[in-house]
Amino acid sequence: MNTSSAHLPGPAARVPHLSLYSALMGLVVMVAAAACAWLATPRLQAISAAPSLDATVPKAFGDWRVVADATTQVDVSQGVETVQEQPYDQTVMRTYANSRGDQIMVALAWGERQRQDVKVHRPEVCYPAQGFAIRQIGDGPAISTSGRASPVPTTQILTEARGGGFEAVRYWIRIGNRYGGDGLQARWYILQEGFQGRIPDGVLVRVSQRLSREDAAPASQALMEAFLQEMVAAVPAGSRGLLVR
Repeated sequence: MNTSSAHLPGPAARVPHLSLYSALMGLVVMVAAAACAWLATPRLQAISAAPSLDATVPKAFGDWRVVADATTQVDVSQGVETVQEQPYDQTVMRTYANSRGDQIMVALAWGERQRQDVKVHRPEVCYPAQGFAIRQIGDGPAISTSGRASPVPTTQILTEARGGGFEAVRYWIRIGNRYGGDGLQARWYILQEGFQGRIPDGVLVRVSQRLSREDAAPASQALMEAFLQEMVAAVPAGSRGLLVR
């Protein structure tokens, strides 16, 4: 029996041929993907050693002084369930009064690292979550501040409490060097900063006043506008960047 055929090699296996061009293109794609991942990973922080927000904002300026107040302010961290979801590193909540008996509530909240999923909370979301109905909302007059070329844009709100009464609100949100805009615009800005290797900080500057009548809102907004201008001017220039930039 002839068994020589059992030792004959079979058909040569085909080895895929990888051209130099294909290899180079694959290498370029991998390098580009690695570069994008590196660029998209923020490595710097806007403020690495922020001063104390409580110490920075004076407890007395002009005709205004901090007073004890039993009124419960709307919580700036409403809806935060875990430490990882907390957007703020420092918060300050006070009530100021002037010699005429006017009172204004102040809520300041600063966070060192603003991210896509964890960033400054907007009052028009926090107030309804805590029993207030939004009656009016719109752009308020910009606040002129010392050391800044252009005024700071603000938002003004009139809310109605569930148990009766109203609250006029004036605020601004700064994320990095950007003011205003909706949540989508904030996300886009944070993404752009990430590509530049930066993690922006963010702050909520909110003032409000409880009102018994809805028609008192215009006068309240004018008072809060003047209050904000005085408050920012009273903050030392070296740490004013926490509030305005």
